[in-house]
Amino acid sequence: MSIRILAITALAAATLPGCASVKLPDLDFMGNSDFNEEISDLEMSFPSPGDTPDMPAGVRTAEEWDQSAREMQELYDDVDVPDLEPALSPEVFDRQFEAAKDEAEEYKDDDPS
Repeated sequence: MSIRILAITALAAATLPGCASVKLPDLDFMGNSDFNEEISDLEMSFPSPGDTPDMPAGVRTAEEWDQSAREMQELYDDVDVPDLEPALSPEVFDRQFEAAKDEAEEYKDDDPS
C-alpha cells in the first residue's frame, strides 16, 4: 500500500513542474467589459434602487379592496342563471351525432362539384 502512495506522490511531483511551464492567457475577470461604451451611453435619469419608494403610490387600501369585492358579490347575486336543459344521455347523443353525420354525408353526395 505504501508503495502505491509513494508512486502516486512521485508521479504528482514529476508532473507539477510541467504545469508551471504552461502559459495561460491573461484573463481579466473583473476588469473592463466589451460593453463599457454602451454602458456609459445609457440614460442615467432612472432612480437608483435606494431612491425608489418601498410601496408604490396609488395602491388601494384594504377597505377599498373589501368594498370592491362586496360590490362584485352583489353583482353576482343579482344575476339570474337560466335553467338549462338536462344533459343528453350517451345513447341519445350518439343517435343525434350519427344523424348529423348522415346529413353531412348526404350534403357531400349532393354537391355537384
